[in-house]
Amino acid sequence: MEQYMWIIWLSVFVIGLIVEAIGTDLVSVWFSGGALIALIISFIPEVAWWVEVIVFVVVSAVCLLTLRPLTRKYMRGKIVSSNADALIGKKGMLLEKVGPMHRGVCQLGDVKWTALGLEDDTKIEAGKVVEVVAISGNKLIVREAELTAEGE
Repeated sequence: MEQYMWIIWLSVFVIGLIVEAIGTDLVSVWFSGGALIALIISFIPEVAWWVEVIVFVVVSAVCLLTLRPLTRKYMRGKIVSSNADALIGKKGMLLEKVGPMHRGVCQLGDVKWTALGLEDDTKIEAGKVVEVVAISGNKLIVREAELTAEGE
């Protein structure tokens, strides 16, 4: 059996690379690394097949557990928030009412936005000051603002 192990390790190596090329999870490439080391060891005379299997498992596990988190960190890149995220927490004037079956219109600065209530049954009358709590696509999710002592 030892004389054919190199075929098995070469097959595992190639299959791992093909699977990794199809997906983007960075999992099977580490098994390809383990298979490559086992392939090299398989050419050493008098090495038992079970030693190759142990080397494959250990190298693959070490690579998976140590290198995968590092590579994911660098492959993910920086997450850039949009300028719309800056609107969360801002207050604006509701120009059209918000209701369970009605999208309102909210004015923030010079821009008019479609506004939805925070809850499905939210009712806010036109003319009220609202606070932006989230953004869903191009719609503001709002709730009625609590006015401070200055009448903000």
